[in-house]
Order: sequence, then structure tokens, then C-alpha cells
Amino acid sequence: MSAMFLLALQSCSVKKATVNQSTMVNSSLIKIKLQEKKVFNFQNEGISFSNDFPSARLNQLSKVNDSTFNITIAPENKPINQSPWFAFKVWSKGQKNIYVNLLYPENKHRYQPKISSDGVQWETLNEVKLSEEKNQASFKLALSKDTLLVAAQEIIASNQSYQWMDQLARKYSLDKKVIGYSIGGKPIIALNSKKSDGKKIVVILSRQHPPEISGYFAMVQFVETLLGNTRLAEDFIKKYELVIIPMINPDGVDEGNWRHSFAGVDLNRDWIDFKQPETRAVRDYLLTKVKKQDAKVYFALDFHSTYNDVLYTNEDRADTNQPGLTNAWVKGLHDFEGANKTVVKPSGNGGNVSKAWLGKVLNAEALTYEVGDNTPRAYIKQKATKVAEVLMMELQK
Repeated sequence: MSAMFLLALQSCSVKKATVNQSTMVNSSLIKIKLQEKKVFNFQNEGISFSNDFPSARLNQLSKVNDSTFNITIAPENKPINQSPWFAFKVWSKGQKNIYVNLLYPENKHRYQPKISSDGVQWETLNEVKLSEEKNQASFKLALSKDTLLVAAQEIIASNQSYQWMDQLARKYSLDKKVIGYSIGGKPIIALNSKKSDGKKIVVILSRQHPPEISGYFAMVQFVETLLGNTRLAEDFIKKYELVIIPMINPDGVDEGNWRHSFAGVDLNRDWIDFKQPETRAVRDYLLTKVKKQDAKVYFALDFHSTYNDVLYTNEDRADTNQPGLTNAWVKGLHDFEGANKTVVKPSGNGGNVSKAWLGKVLNAEALTYEVGDNTPRAYIKQKATKVAEVLMMELQK
């Protein structure tokens, strides 16, 4: 990934945070148990741990002996999907090997740990020992005075995403607008291109679920391909307005949540009732834009992550704004993939997820693109580039 994903190491106090003078946090709406953010010092061993940074999750820490430490990882609230995110920093006064046990009291280990010394380059730890019940993961870390980041996936907190949005807006002359605020007072931002007449729209969503980094990577590459300097992209952006909402759950991302918002809610299950300010902001913005511009949404893609690559599609309809587009788009992806094709799982159009609402309310061809946790990052970029090209070719036929 490029330098735009440099790790933001500054800590944040969520309950007292302000985005601007008119946007204060209403702590009564926070329904999850926030972590105690701090540095854990073990003076005799010369070892320190920290969860005092955005996207960290370390709930409890105890010493087993002078070189072994137990870290308890717990969700923000329950019930919750099986996506146990963890992230912490660790350093020592000198070179030393330590052993870490990740403990999950009521859950199972999912993510292969990744380590980084700079927040940009990440290395997967392959030598991880799991207990028979998979509720404990143990591994060795080689420490020094330099801080080591350990996380379930690469860390992209809201600050890095906001920086990417700023860079994207400048580079491609996009409009950038705050369309609402999260419960924690952080902006929900929409970017849109300006070179078309605004009558035909493509919508891109991301980061409803905090740990879903592989999907975010695919979103970034997909968007940058649509906005690129190829002849195909230049022709496309003159005909279609691109609307990008990259960070729908900034509170959950920065708190290191497994799945939910500050309300303890899965935002991608709130697309019928719209009880949450984050989903309401997206809904109201899209509905207002479509009405004001007398526009139609032709395609909508919500990027997520799961164990393996999956496409969740709506059931075929003959009355969408571009009937058959999803099938053609999937075929283009499958032609590129060859024998190892992404699984397609059609689901009902009456559900409470984003693709269902985008389909039934905006008549868009809409789907959820789930990118595998361990899908090679280079391959993610290749596939995202290809499906962006397929979309542009299909929409310009």
C-alpha cells in the first residue's frame, strides 16, 4: 500500500472528542464497553504494551512469567459475529524474545497475526500455535527498543482513511462533503466526481464492519481505477457520477471493535429501520442527491471481508436501472479468475443490508463484495482493477 496509509499513532479520547465546535459526543448513546486505553509497564522485565492508539484492542493483560504474557481479547458487546479483532503495541528496553498468548474467553481465534515496525509494511506471523478449542493463540515476538505493532490485519484507522479521501479529492477534483456524524462525533464523508451531468450514478460503500481491511483495500483500488487516467476511465467519468462513502463506521474502526458501532449495532443490519445516525446519513444523502439531480443509481457495491472471497447478490429483477449488469459484471470477474472463481450467493432482496435497500429503493444493480481475510494483497488489487474495468465497459456499451 502507498504512503497514504501511514499509521496515525496519536491517541484519542472518544467520549470527549469533538469534530468541530458544533458536534459534541452524546455519551448516553454509547452502548458498548469502551476499553481502558493505557500503557502497561512491566518494569522488572523491561517490557511495555499499549492499546492507547486508534484501532487498538487489548482488554486485559497479565504476566505469566518474565517472558510470557496473556492478553485477553473480548468483544465490544454481545451477541456478535465471530470476528475477534486484536491490535496492540509492544517494546522492550533491549533485545528480547517474549511469548504472547491471545485468550478468547467465549470466542475462537480467526485472524493470523500481522506485525509491523512502521504501520506501512506488514508481515504475517506464520508460526502460531492454536489450542484444540481455538480459544487461545500463542506466538513468539522478537522485541527491541523500537515499537512493534501486532494486529489481526493491517491497521487503517479513520485518520488514514480521511487522509486518503483528502488526497483523492485533490488529485481528481472531487467534491468532498460531510454528510453526517457518527455517535462518537466523527464525520461520515462522501466524495463525488463532477465531470458528468449527474444523471447516472455509481455508489461505492465501505467499512461498515471495522476489521474488514481486505475489503477496504479492494475498495481503494476499485475507486482509483474508476478515477484513473486511462481512456476508459476518462470516458466513464464523463458519463457517470461516482459517489464514494469509504468510512461508514469510524467509531467502531477507531475503538478496535469486532463488528459494531458505538451503539453496539451491526450497521449492515440497519438498512430497513435506519435507527443509527451513520446509516441514516448515507440514506438521506443518497435519496436527496437522486431527487435533486433527477438521477438514477445504476450500480452499487458495498465492500466487506470474510473468510474467503464471496459475492452476495440480489435476486435478478427485470426492472432495475440496468437489468443484467450484475450478471455481466460477475462473468467478467469469473473470466479473469479462471478455475478458482469467487463464489456467488444470491439472497433475497427484502433484507436489512445495504445491497437490498439500494436495489429495492434506488433500483440499482447492487451487491456485496466480500474479500477473503487472507486473499493475497497483490491479487486483491488485480481483481479490483479488473472488475472496475469490466464495470466501465459494461456501462458504456
